[in-house]
This record gives sequence, structure tokens and C-alpha cells, in this order.
Amino acid sequence: MLLELMRAIYITLVTGIFLLFGAANAFAGALQDIRVTLESGQYDLAAEQASGLGTTDGLVLAAEALNAKLLLGHAKHKTKTAKRSMKLAKAALELDPNNPEAQFQYALAYGFYGRYASSFKAWRKKLPQKIRIEIEKAAAMAPEDPRVEALKGAWHWNLLYRANGFDVGKRFGASEEVGRRHFQKALQNNPDGRIIMYANFLMLDFILHPEKQAAPTKRALKTNLLPLQPQNAIERQILVQMQNIYTGFETGTALKQAKNFVEQ
Repeated sequence: MLLELMRAIYITLVTGIFLLFGAANAFAGALQDIRVTLESGQYDLAAEQASGLGTTDGLVLAAEALNAKLLLGHAKHKTKTAKRSMKLAKAALELDPNNPEAQFQYALAYGFYGRYASSFKAWRKKLPQKIRIEIEKAAAMAPEDPRVEALKGAWHWNLLYRANGFDVGKRFGASEEVGRRHFQKALQNNPDGRIIMYANFLMLDFILHPEKQAAPTKRALKTNLLPLQPQNAIERQILVQMQNIYTGFETGTALKQAKNFVEQ
């Protein structure tokens, strides 16, 4: 009787372990499939499927999918999409407070939210300061992540671009040189994933100094950026936008398109 009881307990434990690992493998497989969906350019579907998993990784991937839409200018309701992405990333952080990818996606989404806010609303709600705090949290969790360095650079340069006469250096600590150093470090440390970072760096630099940077930007697009091989739909679509801006130097629309890219 005792032997049978022990055997039953053993079988129950083995079965439980099998089911546990089987569930983990199923989630991993689902995430991998959803990643393929995201990288094929089906951002809404990827966000829906990933958030439906209810796991930390699923919530993070859902936020990433929405951030991709925002990055490319594909979101119809930008502020609403940014807030949803923030909510998803925040939910992931509640499950795993020390998850660096969740924090990065949250900071990125918060940055998009700040981009779409009016200047008055941004200053009144202290969005620049709050966004910077979230970026610094991401940097503390992943100090070697080049994407965080690029995010730091974008924080400085976007503030300078949107200054509207305000002394954003004195008020918020925004600095063109500091932003440049962050971007340069990001690009140096990420030779295999530089399309998105490099595009943002070039376009922000161009719109901050249109006359000075017009020729260097055109040359950099042709020589350095456009020849890069995209790894997914996001990078392919970024390169399409960059090609249109490059063509815009011949038609006189490059600066307008560059501003649209930075503001999308």
C-alpha cells in the first residue's frame, strides 16, 4: 500500500514537471511565432496575440509591436497607441520590476507620448523630466544597451528641436553635444542594428541644422545608410522613408520629409 502511494506521488510529480516544462515551451514557441508576425510587419496582430499571453515577455512584445507602429508613423491614433504601449510595458514591470526590456519599451512609449503632446502640455506636466527619469531607469538596468544610448541622444535633440524659444538647456539640461555623444556611442556599439538609430540620428541632426547638414546628410544616406541590409519589416520601411528623403534633396522636399519622419 505504501509502495503504491509512493509510486502515485512520484508519477504526479513527474507529470507536473512535464506539464510545467511543456507549458514553458509552448509559451516560448508562441512568442517566437509572434515575433515572426511582428517582424513581418503585422504590428496590430502581433500586439493582440502577445498581450493575450498574459506573461511578462508577451506584454513586452506587445508594447514593442505598438512602438514599432509609432516609430513608422502607422498609428492612426498616436496618443492612444502610445498610452496603450505604456500600459502594456507597465503591466510587464508589475510582473517583473527588474525587466530591462520592459523598462526600455516603457521609456520609448513614454517618449512617443511626449512627442505627441503639445508644448504647453509637455511643460505643464513636466513630461521632459518624467521621460528622462524613465530613460535613466532603463540605463541603470541595461547600461550597455546601445538602444538606451540612442534614446538618451533623442531626448536631448528632440527637446532642442521643439524648444520654441524656450531655453531647454537651462530648464531641462538638454545639450546638443551631450546628445551627439550619446548617439555616437550607440552607433559605435551597435554595428549590426544601426538602421533605426542611424536614421533618427541623421534626421534630427539635419532638421536642427538644415543648411549646414544638408549635403552631409545626403552623402551619409547614399553612402552609409541606404546600402545597409534590413533584417525585418521595420528596417525595410525605415529605409523606404530614407530613400524618399534622399530623393527629396533633388525635389526640394527633403527637409519637410525629414521633419515628418521625426514627428511621426
